[in-house]
Amino acid sequence: MKNIVLLIAFILCGSKGFTQEAKFGITAGYLNLNVSSSYPGSEITENASGFYAGILGDFKLSEAFHLEPAAIYGNAKESNILFIPILAKYYIGHSGFNLLAGPQATMILDEINPRVKRMGWDLSLGGGYDVTDNIFLQVKYALEITNRHNDEIIGDLGGANAGINSLFAGIGYKF
Repeated sequence: MKNIVLLIAFILCGSKGFTQEAKFGITAGYLNLNVSSSYPGSEITENASGFYAGILGDFKLSEAFHLEPAAIYGNAKESNILFIPILAKYYIGHSGFNLLAGPQATMILDEINPRVKRMGWDLSLGGGYDVTDNIFLQVKYALEITNRHNDEIIGDLGGANAGINSLFAGIGYKF
């Protein structure tokens, strides 16, 4: 956990030297988690809704390209998760609309079954709209690309797979 906090601080502070302009902000909104687990002969899928809140940086690399790292806490159905996306943001003309894409680390903060890995990696895609220079709207979907099934604990079950996909829809404010 300490390493993740240091990584976020390094990215947020270190990126400022390579940018023309940097803003920091907060974001919050609706979170939906799709948890799936499949073993040979059985499949379980569960949806859980909740909320998210976090901090972010918006580093302007050019007029059209920005870098947006964030640290986001999510809670859905009494599950606590930390999301750490590092997204490339591309602005479409001067419209305020933007596209987002990049990797996201996802860490389960609760005590979990040892058969499940606590850390996973996602591919996050989305879009947003800057309502003003400070207020923005975003929708993102993160597809887990790692397998949360822990082969080291229960062995290889031949095709067993577990993952968490997440949908974010919210609003934010940049200072």
